[in-house]
Amino acid sequence: MLKKLWAKTLLTLTLSLSFISIAQSPIQGKTAYEIFVRSFQDFNGDGKGDFDGLQSRLDYLNDGNPNTYSDLGIGLIWLMPINPSPSYHGYDVTNYKAVNPEYGDMEQFKEMLAAAHQRGIKVIMDLVLNHTSTNHPWFVKSAANDSFYRDFYRWENTAINSSGPWGQQVWHSKNGKYYYGVFWSGMPDLNYNYKPVRDSIFDMAKFWLKEVGVDGFRLDAVTYLYEEGNTLKHHPKTLAFWKEFKDSCKTWNPNAYLVAEVWDPQDVIKQYAPNFDHCFEFGVSGGNLTAINEGNPNNLRNALTYALANYDFSNFLTNHDQDRIASVFGNNQDKLKAAASLLLTQPGTPYLYYGEEVAMLGAKPDENIRRPMQWSTSSYAGFTTGFPWRPLNTNYAQYNVATLKADSNSIWNHYRKLIHFRNQYEAVHSGVYKNIISTQNEVLIAHRYVKGQDVYVMVNTSGNAFESVQFTLSREDNKNGNFQLKDVMSNQSFNVSSPNSFFGLNLNMQPYQTRILIFDNATGLDNQVGSTRNLNVYPNPASDKVRIDWFGFSQQVSIELMTLDGKVLINESAENNFFELNLPKTTGVYFIKVSDYSGNSVYKKLVIQ
Repeated sequence: MLKKLWAKTLLTLTLSLSFISIAQSPIQGKTAYEIFVRSFQDFNGDGKGDFDGLQSRLDYLNDGNPNTYSDLGIGLIWLMPINPSPSYHGYDVTNYKAVNPEYGDMEQFKEMLAAAHQRGIKVIMDLVLNHTSTNHPWFVKSAANDSFYRDFYRWENTAINSSGPWGQQVWHSKNGKYYYGVFWSGMPDLNYNYKPVRDSIFDMAKFWLKEVGVDGFRLDAVTYLYEEGNTLKHHPKTLAFWKEFKDSCKTWNPNAYLVAEVWDPQDVIKQYAPNFDHCFEFGVSGGNLTAINEGNPNNLRNALTYALANYDFSNFLTNHDQDRIASVFGNNQDKLKAAASLLLTQPGTPYLYYGEEVAMLGAKPDENIRRPMQWSTSSYAGFTTGFPWRPLNTNYAQYNVATLKADSNSIWNHYRKLIHFRNQYEAVHSGVYKNIISTQNEVLIAHRYVKGQDVYVMVNTSGNAFESVQFTLSREDNKNGNFQLKDVMSNQSFNVSSPNSFFGLNLNMQPYQTRILIFDNATGLDNQVGSTRNLNVYPNPASDKVRIDWFGFSQQVSIELMTLDGKVLINESAENNFFELNLPKTTGVYFIKVSDYSGNSVYKKLVIQ
């Protein structure tokens, strides 16, 4: 009786939550990767990353072949500022139509861009439109009282007795006059009330989209363009400008992608969202971190509910302005995996900050969260053959791509598996998102679905183990009967049965564990040997090829495709813990058998359709 009452209550709670679908965008379904070019890969040995170095690492991000799994599976790159600048970070531009010569020339950039496009990777660049450097020719001429350029910036004869949005000094002295700069004296704000400024900015955006061929922009500090009296942020003219900017960009390239930094509460993001394809969702990002740090996903649920009801968004854990996620979690690998699971199974476009996948550390000041990428155990972590512009993290010998890639249980492989799963399943990258209530609040459960696909994601946000997590699930097609669920993370299978299309499930969860459950109509998919030897075959059912992952065997194995009566149709050998098998055209039910030379073997049923 209690079980029936619980199931009825749970069903009511589940159905009371809103069903939310995800709108389409120019980069729908892609996972993004934020890169600081200076710190990613040095090619010429001067200790600074460059375009040629980035190009040499594109296959790491995505090799262009959707049927391989050794790359990360990235579909979009966000490049932090690449324009000339007197600073290391580049957020004070001196020439909007050129590239930083420390990174290479325009031809090298275009070559890298073409190589990315060949692999199906879109590339967006950071566009800093609120301010320039004091070294920009516009400001130099403006400060010299040039009749045309004077009004490119705001000048006053005396310092106005006012402070900025966070109490900072915003009026700065130059040649006996005062100019406005909301961030600091080296970044004077452009005067968007002056038409030649707007014309110059639009001309520059058109140049990058049409002549150079970038795929869009990450737009920095979008809330500050216009000031009037005490209104220093969120001026109505700022919102109007961004609408005009978006409309123009779409005219030059209908597939141009615009993502905006609106570092404000969600009700403010809602005001800006119509003027961009996406805004970064700082509320959901903070909710992810709070959920893992406190073992309570309530704030995350609330942030997701608001965002999904009001706008499209991009999501992340931390970025170049925040302490790295590995430092936030004290390099706790279980917490890092749980956070990655939240990010990569949520709606919106997920952004990884370079090095996040190898647990790079970094805490303020900013230079320390933008250190060189950790590629290997070799000198300077494989980043440069010279002397790096910034010292590397001292733990790079343990946390680097080469080392973690070889460890099947590493954070790197956790990211790789989740990204490829996200790429493969439309339900995860573009489907409806529905919160599911369970008997354990610490376990966040979501149903992601599109027609013909159901995915249930379970993430234990706490350090507690649970013997019993009970919840109700259903299929998008409302079918009832006997089904099998497969956890693609652990390779476990569970049988569920229901006469009314609502299935009760009761699972255990380890601390910070992730389960991703998919319906598998084929039966008998359990391992035929002990849990120390695991075999994963996906997709299943399949039509043309499958990927086979295995663990717990000696290094070299044989892989056989067999009919139900034991006839061997295909026999291959492999030794990399994964293999891609081309399938025969004949539909039906078969067995996959993996064996090693010690006599260990395991079987899985495979449906070819």
